[in-house]
Amino acid sequence: MPSFKRHLPALAVLAALNAFLCAQLFTAGYLNQFSSVDGAFISLAHYLSRHWANHSWWPIWHCGMPFEDTYVPLLHLTVAALATLGRISAAHAYHIVVAIAYTLGPVTLYVAAVYLGADRAGAFASAAIYSLFSPAALLMPAVARDIGGIWFGRRLQILAVYGEGPHIAALTLLPLAIVGLEYALRKRTGRAFACAVGALALIFLINVPGSMATGLAVFCWIVVQPTGSRRAAWTVAAGAAVCGYALACYGIPPSSEATVLENIGRMHHGFSSAAKIAPFLLVAILAAVAGAGWWLSRTRVPLLIRFAMLFLALTAALVLPDRPKSFELLPQAGRLQLEMEMAFCLLAGSALRYLYRASPWRLRIVLALLFAIGAGYQIRNYRHRAEIDLQAAALPARSEYTSAMWADSHLAGQRVYVTGSDSFWWNAFTDVPQVIGCCDQGESLDVLANVPYLISPATGPYHEILTKAYLQVLGAQAIVVSGPQSTDEYKDIQGPGRFDAMFPVLHRELGDTIYAVPQLSSSLAHVVESADIVPASPTVYQVYAYAQKIEDPARPTADFAWLSDGVARVRATLKRDDLVAVEVPWFAGWKAWVGGRRIPVSADGLGFQILHPACEGACEIALRWTGRPDRIPSAMVSLLALCLLAVLLSGNRPWRPLKRW
Repeated sequence: MPSFKRHLPALAVLAALNAFLCAQLFTAGYLNQFSSVDGAFISLAHYLSRHWANHSWWPIWHCGMPFEDTYVPLLHLTVAALATLGRISAAHAYHIVVAIAYTLGPVTLYVAAVYLGADRAGAFASAAIYSLFSPAALLMPAVARDIGGIWFGRRLQILAVYGEGPHIAALTLLPLAIVGLEYALRKRTGRAFACAVGALALIFLINVPGSMATGLAVFCWIVVQPTGSRRAAWTVAAGAAVCGYALACYGIPPSSEATVLENIGRMHHGFSSAAKIAPFLLVAILAAVAGAGWWLSRTRVPLLIRFAMLFLALTAALVLPDRPKSFELLPQAGRLQLEMEMAFCLLAGSALRYLYRASPWRLRIVLALLFAIGAGYQIRNYRHRAEIDLQAAALPARSEYTSAMWADSHLAGQRVYVTGSDSFWWNAFTDVPQVIGCCDQGESLDVLANVPYLISPATGPYHEILTKAYLQVLGAQAIVVSGPQSTDEYKDIQGPGRFDAMFPVLHRELGDTIYAVPQLSSSLAHVVESADIVPASPTVYQVYAYAQKIEDPARPTADFAWLSDGVARVRATLKRDDLVAVEVPWFAGWKAWVGGRRIPVSADGLGFQILHPACEGACEIALRWTGRPDRIPSAMVSLLALCLLAVLLSGNRPWRPLKRW
């Protein structure tokens, strides 16, 4: 406690400074940053806060998907809980949570600097530079142009303008993960090991890029350890990572991880290109970092400096050459620029502290004054930028809001095709489901990845006919098209006027037009024959032919109704050989019954469900989502890990040191 009390003033100043810099976030509802992905994160919390009882099936994105595939869940569950308990909007709760994460970022960096060997002044200098200066603007001219000059802050811009709330939260926890591992390595006790496990589990549950960055930081921490401790460091880190994932397994089960991995190539063209052009370059860089760490560990350079140097070199080697469309050594490596800044600031603070201590007392006074004046100047710059970036939105003037609210009143329960920033923010205002929505890493239907390339270009009647067919087979009852006057930030659909000749207009407001997609009914279920089923990897002609079949008025109809999230009922008059196609994605975990008899559920070539009722006459089919097969095993793994963590943390006295590895 005495040691902790000595650091309290510095910690309090850093927290107060960063809270002042982002003060508007604590009271903000919706920001005037509609190009931001904030809308998707607010949508997650908005829906969760209204569907606590059952959110295992997520019906509002990608024609429906398992909740685990939406996004790693911890931040959004926290926001939803705050919104529910505090009786505030999901937007307000989200901004409170990310403001706290932003405020604590330099605080955790200070803690890490102290634990890795810095004195109070050096750690404070590093954290103050991290709070008030953006090294990425010095190293990357594009960043300087983006934030308006080298004297403004990238971290706050990334949070407010681009919506990187989960990444900012993971960045705040990253120094604590390093502290936890160092603590476990020094103490060799169960309690110390549990701290490292907990920190890593939290990062795994908050953000994927943050987890990737933490892995790089841990690698640098391992290779700079003294020769006698390096093997133990590998053991501690590997054990903590395995136990951390086990603890997080229920929130990010293997099936969800597999979906993300399957989408890497499609989402990250630069990474795929780099893997072909220079398949061993990343391995060579890591080997070079490991070699540099081995050499540095044999010198008298302090641990903090060794770690910061290697972490800066590694992140810079990934960030600076990054070109997302053509070359990146890791998926979204450019987002690691904030981690690069962290390492830079650790070195800069240590350098300032060395310069101060090496200077005569008169020069020390000058250095202290210059530091204080520079800090004051930067506080003014950061606050000026914050007032611009954190302005409140005038929702009635935004088409993203007005279109969603009209749909909420007139299209409840119907699926809508939405693009651009309209799509980002749609479900922050309404529970009307989207054909696509967010986020690409959880997309499981190949047709959803391809359909924007069909609908968005203005290429003529051929595409217009196929647009109608694809929307029909995807169960879309309406499409939102942004015109030139729309406030949509992206306006993905080209030649918006062409839809006037295609579809009936339902609503126009603020440049957005909502069109009805002509269909026989709004039902997501259709009676089909086995010969009608779309084959795997269908051509556009096969999809068009399928649309004509399900829209044939001579065919028997099927009534589809959601009874609750993940529970539906289908009613139809069938012949024994008839099948029922349901425009809800198939996943292992969907089960169906006719009466008390279990019936098979399979997938068609689009990825939707095919029910095999083998029923004659009036039939009622019960359809229920029971979760993926790995849901219960994942829960058991997480429960066992939680019990292990409780055992490690239990007891009033510290555990005896574990046997050295």
